[in-house]
Amino acid sequence: MVLKSIIMENDVQDLMGQKTRQTLIQRIKNQYDESSWQEFIEVYRPYIAAIIRNMNVKEDEIDDHVQSVLIICWQKLPTFEYDPFKGKFRYWLSRISSYTVNNHIRKLARRNELSEKVDIPMSIPPEIEKMAETEWKSFIAKMAWENIVAELSEKVKESFELIMQGLKPSDIGVQLGVEENTIHVYKRRVEKKLFKEIQRLKAELG
Repeated sequence: MVLKSIIMENDVQDLMGQKTRQTLIQRIKNQYDESSWQEFIEVYRPYIAAIIRNMNVKEDEIDDHVQSVLIICWQKLPTFEYDPFKGKFRYWLSRISSYTVNNHIRKLARRNELSEKVDIPMSIPPEIEKMAETEWKSFIAKMAWENIVAELSEKVKESFELIMQGLKPSDIGVQLGVEENTIHVYKRRVEKKLFKEIQRLKAELG
């Protein structure tokens, strides 16, 4: 609930038209920037896999589909023009993922047969779009938490993890041996960091 409320606050920020820095997307447009491409894979592979997994793909086939999506991305990104007013980058990724699964790209005999002639659909079914958006919010929240957790003291980290598990601040205070008011202070401190990091990731990753 805590992370969900922070994400909802960020959705409001999006609606207010916050400026976007597409740093990684801009860098990956150079197909031969190997370090940026590896970063792209590390960042987006889990999200792509989550979308594909939610399309009822067998677990042992997911990696094949993910690899096909990444190949198409590598081919298409040099000419991809990001326009936040037409759609977020994650929607483009979800369309490619949907296309890949629905057209059984994994069954092609050779991966290098995937060419730039692939036509990515302009839209996807509403249920897929809704699922992709839900996965994105979870993906961003998890990444934000992983990025800030090293900055937190052990008690702050532990108290927030207990809050996310649904425990009451009063019970957490007793368990950790600190005042209940201190738990609220910890919570606000972490929420502020999470909010800021989620904003940064959403601006960076589209």
